[in-house]
Amino acid sequence: MRNFRRASIQNQILILATFLVVLVSVAATAMEPYIYGRHDRGFQNGLFAARAAMIAEQFAQAGSAQDENAVLERAAALGVAVERTSPDRARAGEQRLSPGDLVARIDAMLADNVLTAFHRFVMGQSHPDVLTVGIDDKRALSFQLPVFPSYLWFVPAAASGFLKIVIPLVLLAYFSSRLITEPLRRFAAAAKRAREGSLEKPFEPDGAAEIRSLAESLNVMSDRIQSMAEDRTRILSGVGHDLRTPLTRLRMRAERSSEPELRSLMLADVATLSFMIDECLAYFKDPSVRAVDRKVDISSLLQTIATDFSDTGVDVRFTGPRRLAFVCKPQALTRAITNLVENASRYATQVDIDLQCREDGGIRIEVRDNGPGLTDELKAKVLDPFFKADKSRQIGAKGGSGLGLGLPIAQGIITKAHNGQLTLVDGNPRGLVVVIDLPVPH
Repeated sequence: MRNFRRASIQNQILILATFLVVLVSVAATAMEPYIYGRHDRGFQNGLFAARAAMIAEQFAQAGSAQDENAVLERAAALGVAVERTSPDRARAGEQRLSPGDLVARIDAMLADNVLTAFHRFVMGQSHPDVLTVGIDDKRALSFQLPVFPSYLWFVPAAASGFLKIVIPLVLLAYFSSRLITEPLRRFAAAAKRAREGSLEKPFEPDGAAEIRSLAESLNVMSDRIQSMAEDRTRILSGVGHDLRTPLTRLRMRAERSSEPELRSLMLADVATLSFMIDECLAYFKDPSVRAVDRKVDISSLLQTIATDFSDTGVDVRFTGPRRLAFVCKPQALTRAITNLVENASRYATQVDIDLQCREDGGIRIEVRDNGPGLTDELKAKVLDPFFKADKSRQIGAKGGSGLGLGLPIAQGIITKAHNGQLTLVDGNPRGLVVVIDLPVPH
């Protein structure tokens, strides 16, 4: 079975098609006696014709009325409906026939085909056919030909086709589609995991030869992407580390400046450069990828964030249940909510953090502010790295603006690390609301 699963798709289809032919042949051989054994029309017709010929012959040899009655009684015992009749008084619709032609004539009258069977199935048959056989000039017999129900013709044919064709085709379609699509479904799940940041050999080389080859190629590509990401992070870390040394020297020299105004401007520029370096490194070195899920009190976590900002003079309020246990990456989630609150505090005088428990077991976190809000066009752009919407939200801005990485970092933590969703909606009556929906971790 393992060798079959690892064969090429072409060989798998060929093997399944061959198996289908064998299965149909075996099913036809095994089921044919059960389908046609008791209701075979040809067998029934031949048996009736032979009995009718025997009765006609015995009746012709009878030498007395008692012998004729005995023949008719034996006919009744055999299930053959026959009665005496006069050759010159044949009823309308009866056919006069000699005993020698009886078998051939009965076979011809009882022979059936699709059109005849369908006609009888639709129109029905009110009375059986009658066949008159002349014994001699003074004696004749009238045979009532048997009427076979139409379902005895249709049901075996339908059952035969169903067992020999429909069921094998359905089984072949099911197993072949499952055999081919199961690795593709695993590919889709692996691609989703790779998109979420798990890049270590996400594609299992299993299944058909073509799929294994594709998996190996994608794993090689994944390794290259991971290597490029690690090289990028190392380069940026090295650059950031090297830049801190001259920045420290600049800060020390600026502090020794004898001109207070120039010293203040230089220290502000140095602080801006340090902030830019820290923000870029924080964006490219996402700690949520390696963070571990833990069960925490999400209410306490959000209340702590609100309290920390309140201690610095920012009006941040938390509303929600007193205690709510939830499995998440607490450090990464704290960083995401902190970025959202810090971003909102630059343009608003009040920020609200609202926590709700959803019916499916997940949670919803809303970060509201009373700032000027964003247009629908800017809502999509602010999630791009290094994009700043200060022009539309500069009213009441304080503390300077960032590099445009706060929202992208938060979105990455929510979507990649927690498989959640981050949405920007308008506040009521004004402001911006960042809605975070986190599902139950699996």
